[in-house]
Amino acid sequence: MDYYKILDIDRSASQDEIKKAYRKMAHKYHPDKKGGDEKKFKEVNEAYQVLSNPQKRSQYDKFGSTFNEGGQPGGGGGFGGFDFRQGDFSDFFRGAQGGQPFGGSQDRQYQNVDFDDIFDMFGDAFGFRQRGSRQQAGRGEDIHVNLSVSFYDIARGGLKKIEIKKDIACKECDGLGAKKGTPLDECPTCKGRGQVKESTGSFFGNFIRVTACEACQGSGKIPKEKCPHCKGTGKNKEKQVLEINIPAGIKNGEVLAVKGAGQAGLRGASAGDLYLHINATTDENFKRVGNDILYEMPLKLTDALLGTETTVPTIDGKSKIKIEPGTHDGQEIRLKGLGIYGQSGFGGYRAGDQIVKVNIKMPNKLNKKAKKLVEELAEELD
Repeated sequence: MDYYKILDIDRSASQDEIKKAYRKMAHKYHPDKKGGDEKKFKEVNEAYQVLSNPQKRSQYDKFGSTFNEGGQPGGGGGFGGFDFRQGDFSDFFRGAQGGQPFGGSQDRQYQNVDFDDIFDMFGDAFGFRQRGSRQQAGRGEDIHVNLSVSFYDIARGGLKKIEIKKDIACKECDGLGAKKGTPLDECPTCKGRGQVKESTGSFFGNFIRVTACEACQGSGKIPKEKCPHCKGTGKNKEKQVLEINIPAGIKNGEVLAVKGAGQAGLRGASAGDLYLHINATTDENFKRVGNDILYEMPLKLTDALLGTETTVPTIDGKSKIKIEPGTHDGQEIRLKGLGIYGQSGFGGYRAGDQIVKVNIKMPNKLNKKAKKLVEELAEELD
């Protein structure tokens, strides 16, 4: 799997370019969107998880280069049906002289590579994971939702209610899928292990591929008699209203995670998570600039020349400001503490400012009297 190709970026792409490409692809393939593609969406997320992490990206680049350019395995070595679930991945690559998978002299290529990271990174591709990191069998699927957030909620934070339809644990059978009073039997397909093995041939030899058992969906158990309320699935669809806390200062494209608010797990397994992709709505008066709020204020030429007092809208209501005589077009007036509350560059939290940018409105045309007055003014200014 080529992560760079999945995100449609060059191998030299910067972190900003990776982030932009991820947002574009995630929006394109989001499963909740019409025409979305869940499989490609997962690939996009997997690619981003690796390439957005400098250490994992470095290991991926090194491993990918070695994999593509390494050629045939060295003398006497080879994968030979090695079961990665039972051995240590790094020891396998650093095997004894004469029995190394890549030959004796090639061991030096790998001395600076963290094979534990590579194992974790590529484990899913071959159906296995590093020891101790295997996901819980039957865990519920995650839910991804696009959430529109108003400019005010972004500036000040707030609570937002959302309604989602999702799987919840069946209340009749407590999510087990079995009729009340009947047991769960051992799955005959996987013998209660929740997994099945499959040998897969490859360029390097045979891999032992371990996948979740389809018969019991990885739980290792099947109901002797199915619950009539959920038909043995242990789940029922239900609409739920959730109250989400929107933190002040959140940015467009960021993701809020709500642990355990995803789809119900299988037969008592933990639920998935809910991921809220923030879509910041625009405002007709204000524009966000970091944690500052920009407001462009129209001002008459005479008020700019003579000065005046006026009111301007802010995120918290009206505010009075003083226009000094001789104010220039484009001049900025800063209202302290009336911006967006969020994280500052020093690690703390503070409110930004509102910037009032003066936009002097010139008259479209002058009558004779006005023209004469302007001419007299021009003479005085000379």
